[in-house]
Amino acid sequence: MEVGGDGVGTRPIHIGPGVSTTLLFDTDIEQDQLSLESRAQFARVSTGSSVLVLVPSNDLQGGDSLKLSIPFKEAGSTLPSRLSLTLVVDSGAVDRQVEVYRRARSAESYRQEVQQLRAELERLRQERVSSGGRAREPMGLRGLLMASTSHPGIGVDSRWRFINCRRPCSFQVESGAVFTSGPRRAVQLMLRTADKKPWTIGKAVLVDRKGKEWQSFPPFQSGPITAESQATLVLEFDVNNAELEGYQLRVTDVDGTRTVQWSGINFP
Repeated sequence: MEVGGDGVGTRPIHIGPGVSTTLLFDTDIEQDQLSLESRAQFARVSTGSSVLVLVPSNDLQGGDSLKLSIPFKEAGSTLPSRLSLTLVVDSGAVDRQVEVYRRARSAESYRQEVQQLRAELERLRQERVSSGGRAREPMGLRGLLMASTSHPGIGVDSRWRFINCRRPCSFQVESGAVFTSGPRRAVQLMLRTADKKPWTIGKAVLVDRKGKEWQSFPPFQSGPITAESQATLVLEFDVNNAELEGYQLRVTDVDGTRTVQWSGINFP
């Protein structure tokens, strides 16, 4: 994003509760003089000589609009001395990283950016070919839950034993937990199956009390779920609903022939 001649950003920056947005500047900023509206409603505000990291808290609501003002160190130049930005809370379209150019970009810098994007696309294509189309490591809450047992800032409830499974139930839950971070909901289960045929989850749907459904991101499964060996299943949903209680979870195998449903799921 380039800074306009009047020091105003050319577009709003989209932020989301619990999700970091990083602003990278091409010149140093006055770290101790930035002005952020409703700063107390941010879980984290970190600055460097030319970087700003914002992590909104869950207190901010979708559609909220906030003002951010950032002074540059080179105040005496002909370039804008201060940048004014509008932050818009939109958990469905968060700007995770924004490069801010105070100086006008050259045609060469645009050409280099296009080359870098092409190289990254080719790298991803080669990774997919070499892996035979296998899924990459999970991102978001799924990746965090699989990589660590410590989850600061995330609501956790491990009382899965109180969740009801509709009979006949094909799964035996060894342990389970539910997680909340902003609009994201996640379910982590250690499962065995009573079926002779192993299970591979193909689809998962979360349903609220009113019958509204949210389909999960691609399920992460550590291996086939069998009677002999347990497997870890992690499901993540982007739920545009402030309600935390009274959900149902429905999972279906990759063939679409078997379904298991749990009810009475309450998120922390």
